[in-house]
Amino acid sequence: MKINNNKISYSPTDLNNFVSCKYHIKNDLVAKELNLTKKEKSADLKLRIEYGKKHEQEYFKILSKKHKKHITIDPKQSAEKKYEDTIKAIKDGYDLIYKAYLLHEDFGGEIDFLIKNKSKSDLGDFSYEVYDTKVTKTLRPKHVLQTTGYSFLLSKIQGLMPKKMHLVDGTQKINSFNVNEFVDYFLFTKNNFEKFLSTVLKEKMYPEKCSFCNICDWQDVCTKKWDEDNYINQVCGIRSSQVSKLKKENISTIEKLAKTDPKKIKSKINPGSKVKLIQQAKLQEEKRLTNKSKFIFNKTETNKGFYKMPEPNEGDVFYDIEGFPQADQRPFEYLHGIYFYNGKEFEFKDFTVKDFTKKEEEKIFKELIEFLEKHFDKYPKAYLYHYNDYEKRALRELASDYSATFIKGNNFVDKLLRLEKFVDLYRVVSQCMQTSEKDLSLKSIEKFYRDERSANIKTADDSIRLFESWLATKNDKDLKDVIAYNEEDCISTYDLREFLIKNRPKDFPFFKLSSEEEFKNADVKDFEVKESAIQLKVIGSLKNDEEEVKENLKHLVGFHRRENKSKYWEKFDRLDKGPDELLDDPECIGGAIFIKKTKIKETDNIVYLYKFDEQNFKLKEGDQAYDVTSDLSFGKITKIDEIKDDENYIELTITGKRITKVGEPPKLFDFGPGPVVNTATIAGALNKFILNYTEGDKLAFKCGLDILKKDYPDLKNINKGDPIIDDKNDLVDESIKAVKQLHSSYLLIQGPPGSGKTYTSAKIILSLLKDNKRVGITSNSHKAINNLLKQIEKFALEENFIFKGMKKSSKDEDKLKGEIIEDVSGRMKEFPSEYLLHAGTAWLFSDPRWASKMDYLFVDEAGQVSLANTLAISTSTKNIILIGDQMQLSQPIQGIHSGNSGKSALDFLLGDYDTIPLSRGIFLGVTRRLNEKICKYISSSFYESRLKSHPITKERSVSLELKEIKNEGIFYLPVDHQDCTQKSDEEAKIIKDYCSKILGKNYTEDKQKKKMTIDDIMMVAPFNMQVNNLKKILNKKGARIGTIDKFQGQESKVVFISMTSSDPENLPRHKEFFFSRNRLNVAISRAQCVAVILFNPKLLLADCQKINEIRLVNNFCKLLQYKV
Repeated sequence: MKINNNKISYSPTDLNNFVSCKYHIKNDLVAKELNLTKKEKSADLKLRIEYGKKHEQEYFKILSKKHKKHITIDPKQSAEKKYEDTIKAIKDGYDLIYKAYLLHEDFGGEIDFLIKNKSKSDLGDFSYEVYDTKVTKTLRPKHVLQTTGYSFLLSKIQGLMPKKMHLVDGTQKINSFNVNEFVDYFLFTKNNFEKFLSTVLKEKMYPEKCSFCNICDWQDVCTKKWDEDNYINQVCGIRSSQVSKLKKENISTIEKLAKTDPKKIKSKINPGSKVKLIQQAKLQEEKRLTNKSKFIFNKTETNKGFYKMPEPNEGDVFYDIEGFPQADQRPFEYLHGIYFYNGKEFEFKDFTVKDFTKKEEEKIFKELIEFLEKHFDKYPKAYLYHYNDYEKRALRELASDYSATFIKGNNFVDKLLRLEKFVDLYRVVSQCMQTSEKDLSLKSIEKFYRDERSANIKTADDSIRLFESWLATKNDKDLKDVIAYNEEDCISTYDLREFLIKNRPKDFPFFKLSSEEEFKNADVKDFEVKESAIQLKVIGSLKNDEEEVKENLKHLVGFHRRENKSKYWEKFDRLDKGPDELLDDPECIGGAIFIKKTKIKETDNIVYLYKFDEQNFKLKEGDQAYDVTSDLSFGKITKIDEIKDDENYIELTITGKRITKVGEPPKLFDFGPGPVVNTATIAGALNKFILNYTEGDKLAFKCGLDILKKDYPDLKNINKGDPIIDDKNDLVDESIKAVKQLHSSYLLIQGPPGSGKTYTSAKIILSLLKDNKRVGITSNSHKAINNLLKQIEKFALEENFIFKGMKKSSKDEDKLKGEIIEDVSGRMKEFPSEYLLHAGTAWLFSDPRWASKMDYLFVDEAGQVSLANTLAISTSTKNIILIGDQMQLSQPIQGIHSGNSGKSALDFLLGDYDTIPLSRGIFLGVTRRLNEKICKYISSSFYESRLKSHPITKERSVSLELKEIKNEGIFYLPVDHQDCTQKSDEEAKIIKDYCSKILGKNYTEDKQKKKMTIDDIMMVAPFNMQVNNLKKILNKKGARIGTIDKFQGQESKVVFISMTSSDPENLPRHKEFFFSRNRLNVAISRAQCVAVILFNPKLLLADCQKINEIRLVNNFCKLLQYKV
C-alpha cells in the first residue's frame, strides 16, 4: 500500500492482509506518523524471495520458447509508464507479456505473465488469462485471491472476465482455477476494504489476537501494546469469547481480573473457568510486579493430570513431529524425531523426508513404525511421551491414510492406542499445573526444568518457514536447523517428564492398564489379520491392465474399520477431557446437574430433570441419553429447554427395568454421543466383493464392478458412451425403458429439488414388480426408504395392483405401517423368498442370505451412501440403480480414507460434474417446485443451467403484501448483531415479525385461492440451538422449524433461512460445514415461491484457510445481489 498526497493506492496483497487482520492495515497507514517498525525479514525469508524471483525467471524461459511473440515490461519504471506499456502490449496482441502492470482507479498490481488465448473480447478475436508463479509447493488462499484480483484488473481492459486463472507452483505444475468461483468473494472483500479505508483513521481500533499474528509484520508492535496495557488477552488459556465478555464488565486488564471476585462476574463463563482464569491472572500479575517466574500445582481431579502418568521405564520414547500445513488436507509430516535410551546412553534419531512427496512421507512413516515395533517388543512396558495431541493425531491419520499400502502400520498404531501407550504431557500439565507465563507451550515452561535452548529455531512457525526455504533452495543448513529444533523438543519432553515425576505427589498411583487381560487383548485382532490377508491378495493377484481397479480395491480394504476408528478416537479422547473441555465439545452437553425425578403414573417410566450451562451442542430430543464417563445408556433425551444463559434444562426418561440393570443416572451427567454402530455385516459383504474379484470371478457382482471401473452403464441395444435416453421424450417412460435394458450393471438417476425423483423411482419399481422382478430398496435412513415405499403403495392401490413386500426395521419409529408392505423385525433364519419387494438399510442387503437374490436394487439418496457400502450391497443384486443428487446433502464421512475410498458412489463416478452426463445416466431436468426466479439461481449455481421450471409453477403464487419482500424469488436480509454463535435473537425476531405479517395472506395453487397457514412457512437454521430459539420466540404450535438435514425432500411456499452466527470468529463449526454449497442448495430449494435468507454480512469477511473455503464463501457473496 502506498500513500501519495493523501491518496492511497493498493494491491491484491493489501486485500489479503485486510482479510487476515484489519489492524494490519491501520498500522500500514499510521506507520510513518507513529514511527512504527516492521519485523525484520528473516534470512530464510529473504532467501525464499530470491529463489522466487529465480523460479519466475526460469519459467519465463520455458514460456518464451513456446510463445515467440513476447515482451517484458520494465519493472523499474513508474507505475504510470508500466501501465501504459502493458496496455500497448495487450492491444498489439503479444502472445506473452512478462511483468505486466495493470491499474484500475486506486487498485493495481504487477502480474508475472499474461498469455493470449482465442476467446473473443473487446480486444478482438483474442483475450488474455493470468499466470502467476509461486515458489511454494503448497498453494494457499492468498495466492488465489491475489490472482483473482489480477483477473479483475484484466477484465477492465479487455471487457471480458477471464474464464480461467493459473498458478504455477514450485514444481512448475500449472494449477488452473475457474475465476467465477472466486470473483464475488474478491469483489466483496475489495468493496469492504475501500469502505474500511474511508473510516479507519476516524475510528478507535484496538488490536486483538488472531491466527495471522505469528506471520504478521506488525506482531512486535501489537505485542508491545498489549504488554504496555497489561491487556487481558495475555492471560494464559483465555479465549477470545471470554475476553469479549469480561471487557463488557470493564475487566480489560490482567490486574483487574486478578483482583476480581469470581462470584461477581456476571458473564456466562463456566464457574470453574472463572476461578482458574483469576488464579492465572494473579500468577501473571505477580510476575509483572516482581519479574520472577513461578509455577504452582493445583488439586488434581481423579483420572486427570498426575493420575495419567505411568511409571518410568528405561524403554520410554520421547517423540515430536514437524508438520507442514496444507491448504485442503491434513498436514504433510516431514520429520519424526525420537529420544530414547539405547541400552548405553540416550540417543536422538530422526526420520526426515528428502522431498515434498507422499512417497517420502510414507517412507519415513514406515521406517518409524518398523523402529517402534522392534523397540516396544524389547520394552513392552514402555510408553510414548509427547507434548499436546498433535503427535497422537498425526500418527492416527498417517496410519489410516497409508493403510492401503502399509496395513502393518495401521495395526501397530491401533495396538499402541489400545494399550494407551501415548502419554500427552501437555494434558498432564494443563490439568494440574499453572505458571506465570502467557502460554503453556513447551518453550514457555522450559525455564522451570531446564536451561535455555541452544538451537537457532525458537518456534514451530520458524521450523515450517525454514523447511519451506529448504524445499526451495536445498540449503543443507536450513534442514540441519530444523532437525536440531526437533531434537531440542524431544529432549525437552524428556526433561519435562522428569520434572513432573519429581513433583508428583508420592501417594498417587501410577497409571497402568487395569488388568493383564487388557494387555493381552491389545494384540492384533482377527479382523486385522483378515484385512492384511485380503490386502495382500489385492496387491498380488491383479494384472497390470487392472491397475485402476487394483488401486481402488486396495484403498477400500478396511474402510469400515477406519470409519469407526475416528468415532472410537473421539470417544476415548473425551474420557481424558476435564469439565471445561466437555462444555466446549459440540457432541456433548457437559456438566448437567440433577434437579429432580418424577415417576410417570401408570407406567414404568421415570423422568430425570437436569440443569446445564449455555453451550454449543448437537444432541437433540429423541437421542439416547448416554453418559460419557460410564458409556451407559440411561434411556432417552425427551426434552431440551434452553431458556436463558444460566437456565437450561434437559430431561431424560428411563424405565424402571433399565434402572435395575444399570443403576440410577449420575447426579452430574455429561451427556454424549452413543456407542459406535457395529458395521461388521457390511464390512463382510465388502470383503466378499473384493475377494470374489481377486479370486477371478469377475461376473458374479458385475454391477458393482462396473461402478468400480467407472465404466459406462451396460444396457442392451445401447452402445457404451451413447446417450442412455432421449430427454425430449417423457422422462418416466424413458427411465423405465432404460432400467429394463440394464445388463448386470448400474444406472444413475439424478433428481434435483422438486424434479420428481420419488415419483419416477416409484413408477419404475412398480413396473418391475408387475414384471415379477424381485426388487430391493435401500438408503441410509429409514425415513427415505419409507417415503419411497409410501409412493409405491399409493400407485399400486390406485392401479389395484397387489404384491408381497417387506420392510425390515428394528425400532417401532422406523416401521412403515403401510397397507400392502409388511413390517418385519428380528433376525430371519433364512431368506424370505415369498416377498417380491424387500426394503431395508445396508445391513439387510449385506446379509449373506440376500447375496445375489435381487434382480434390481434401488439406492435412494445415493449421494449419502459411501462407495464402500454401495459395493457391499451390490453383492445382493444383478442391477443397481443409484438415485440421488450429489449437489444436495452429501455422505457424512468421519474417518481418514485414502484414494477414492472416502467418496460416495455418486462423487466417485461423477468427479467434478455437477450434473450427470447423458451417457452416464438420467438427469431429471424439470422442477415442479421452484418458480422461475428461484430456479434460475439454483440451476446456474448448482446444476450447470440444466434445471428448468415446469409451467405448473406459474400457476402457484403468493400475495405477501410486503414492501421489501416481493411475491417470488430470493431475498437477502442483512442483519447486524455481535457475539452470536449458534443462537441469534435478532434474526429470530425478524422472522417472527415477517411470519406474523404473512399468516392469513392469500396464495394460489391448483387454481384455488387459499390462506397462508403456519404449515406453508418453513424456518431453517444450521444449528439446533437456533432451531430451539426460533421455536421459543415464535411460540407457534405446528411451526415447521428445523435444521437443513431435517427438511431435505420437503417443500414450502415461503422459506426463511437464519444463518445465525455473527462473524467468522463466532462460527462454532468449520467453514466447510457452515458455508457448504450443498447445504445452501438444500436450504434455498425448499422454497416454492419465496426464499428469504438472513445473515450478518460480516460473515463473508472470512479469513479462509483453505482454497475451497473461498469457493464456498463465494456462493454466499453471490446472494448479495438479492439484498433487500
